[in-house]
Amino acid sequence: MKFRVGLAAVIASLCIALPFSPSQRSSAAYDDYVYNNLQKSRDALVDQKRELQRAYDETSKQIDTLSQKLQRVDAYMKQVDKAMHDVDEALRGR
Repeated sequence: MKFRVGLAAVIASLCIALPFSPSQRSSAAYDDYVYNNLQKSRDALVDQKRELQRAYDETSKQIDTLSQKLQRVDAYMKQVDKAMHDVDEALRGR
């Protein structure tokens, strides 16, 4: 699975942006820098969530397909068991 921005990059940008309280900021330009960093981090997280949702949906579809296949195989096994039982009964009645 490929992510556009790695989790490490998101964490790094948050580490840069979060330690500064409003009293430590000295200019509106710095506020914009922090805001933009946080917005980029959020955008990266949204992209990651979208990718994870696609992977989840694909995996869920594969599980559903395998579950249906398993149910068919189980039904065939029950048919074979019944046929074997019938043959065994016929052999005993001989």
